Amino acid sequence: MKVSLHYFDDEPNFGDLISPVIVDALLDDSVERVSEAEQKLSAVGSVITSLADGTQVWGSGVMTKEMPSDKLEFHAVRGPKTRKFLLECGYSEDQVPEIYGDPALLFPEVYTPKVLPWTRDMWVVIPHHSCFVLSHRRNFWGNLTPQDFEDWEMFGYRVIFPNEPWQDVVDAIANAKGVISESLHGLILADAYGVPNVWWKENGDEGLAGHTGNFKFEDYFESVGQINRKFVTHFEEVTEDNWQDLMSVETETSLVDIEVLREAFPFGSESNV
Repeated sequence: MKVSLHYFDDEPNFGDLISPVIVDALLDDSVERVSEAEQKLSAVGSVITSLADGTQVWGSGVMTKEMPSDKLEFHAVRGPKTRKFLLECGYSEDQVPEIYGDPALLFPEVYTPKVLPWTRDMWVVIPHHSCFVLSHRRNFWGNLTPQDFEDWEMFGYRVIFPNEPWQDVVDAIANAKGVISESLHGLILADAYGVPNVWWKENGDEGLAGHTGNFKFEDYFESVGQINRKFVTHFEEVTEDNWQDLMSVETETSLVDIEVLREAFPFGSESNV
């Protein structure tokens, strides 16, 4: 059998590029992933509203509230807000099972990060990939000098851009003292590897450009039982005096069962992980 994976690859972004890594690790030996195939799959990413008819969805979410295809097959979705939206779009409760979880939560099972002792005392800062797309943000980051980054590192901030190789981003996250991230998958991978983290929400309730508010973040937080998430509007708000408080997370019962999420993968065998 052959299957093609839908994920955002118009520009390099580690949060999207980890999708084929996870899928390849879970695929049954009898299944080959190719660029185009009759069988279609989506996993990591806020891609549901851009999927073609017949795509099988495993853990994907929603970023903008546009009408999705009415011919998708759901095995799991990122969170309860995504499921509620799909029900509002006409899917039945049976068509969208209450199986939640972003597949990136499985990443520690498929990738062992390098040990980077020098980052143990650093807060890893991850801008959103739109910093390379939107002109005013691109100008800010583009106008920085090596000295700016050296100064930040002197105060404990290690900036890792989302267009760097995914291995480098994940290694930095897994070895950090804490993560300050505009990227949703910076937060998810920090959770997966047990690293304290805080949401960098520069635009407040407006959300990131091209997004429906903060829907995708709140969808994930609700799925893992994180309530009243703290956030900063600039990463330099995190200091030695407050970082532990900012990165503390109030939790209630998580809706994500990792075993159930893994078993819901439609093309795989647990023996491959």
